Amino acid sequence: MAVRDEVYVAACSDYEEKRVEECIRRMFEDQGGAEVFLKKGKNVVIKPNLLMARAPEAATTTHPAVVKAVCRVFQEQGARVTIADSPGGVYNKTALGRVYRFTGMERVSQETGTLLNWDFSSRKRRFQGLKQRNFDIIAPIAQADVVISVAKMKTHMMTYFSGGVKNLYGVIPGLTKAAYHSQHPGRQDFARLLVDLCRYVQPAYTILDGVEGMDGKGPSGGRVRHGGVLFGSQNPFALDLAAMEYCGLVPERSPVHQEGGKLGLVPFEGKRLTLRGDSMEPLQPPFVPAIQQNGSRFSWAPHFLRPWLERAANPFPHITPRCVGCGDCARACPRQALHVANGKAHLDKRKCIKCYCCHEMCPIKAIDV
Repeated sequence: MAVRDEVYVAACSDYEEKRVEECIRRMFEDQGGAEVFLKKGKNVVIKPNLLMARAPEAATTTHPAVVKAVCRVFQEQGARVTIADSPGGVYNKTALGRVYRFTGMERVSQETGTLLNWDFSSRKRRFQGLKQRNFDIIAPIAQADVVISVAKMKTHMMTYFSGGVKNLYGVIPGLTKAAYHSQHPGRQDFARLLVDLCRYVQPAYTILDGVEGMDGKGPSGGRVRHGGVLFGSQNPFALDLAAMEYCGLVPERSPVHQEGGKLGLVPFEGKRLTLRGDSMEPLQPPFVPAIQQNGSRFSWAPHFLRPWLERAANPFPHITPRCVGCGDCARACPRQALHVANGKAHLDKRKCIKCYCCHEMCPIKAIDV
């Protein structure tokens, strides 16, 4: 992945479609036009954040107005554009169709002629990164000429921030994501996995939807926060750094930023970025982070002990009385630490690795931390 520290900032007060499209066009014009990304071919896959079947106003998923604008920009260049993502949970026609309807992607497809992905196969891909990886990648991403990532600006219980880099975890099919969580239970180990995955996918351009974001117990259980901004960059690590600085978050607390910085993929400090486009002051009040703490509090401990200490200090998920026993949490759990009995979910703390996938996938926010 080429190191570029330029990030385009576009002030965007709301999701009025003409306003959003004007911002997106400015971004690509700053790059020389969308056509510069089509040198390898015109099979373009747009990868939004479609975490779950929620309406756009919940700020859990990428807003359809942003996706629609990106589709139009590439269609004008003669590209064949497909929207593809593997949300949390099962990856099949019934589940994905529901996600497409709730998130507004079905409407985007109808209004633009953009294709929705219905191919549920995947491809094995080997990548030598921080370690030898054998990734399972959803077919449309594996076969794309161009990948455009359109992420959502949110806090995250495990990774501190969910932006451009974390968005690419959705290229892993369905419940395979839970298996990867199980294999990488520590925050730093999981962050290294995300860094390598991003280096493999190499999105041609990443856009971050921060018109409305989420702070607190993200990526699905937090509160909606108005950000009024869209970010764009060829470097998703730089984009995330700029967004964290804008949100008033502390980049040093992001394990993904730490690992990317060690590899020289992004400056450690936001002041070393080149910001183009609109000049915007950081948000006031700043984003409230998820309660997850950074492992630096255990910097005194031997390196091999830090992941264990970190997990031991973090709280267990708590099933609240709101639980209706739908079972989504149990299906998402990488260690089978949850089961449903008598209409309620129950947690086996002996198995729990505190990855918070259950909290992330609960459709009614019935799991607290």
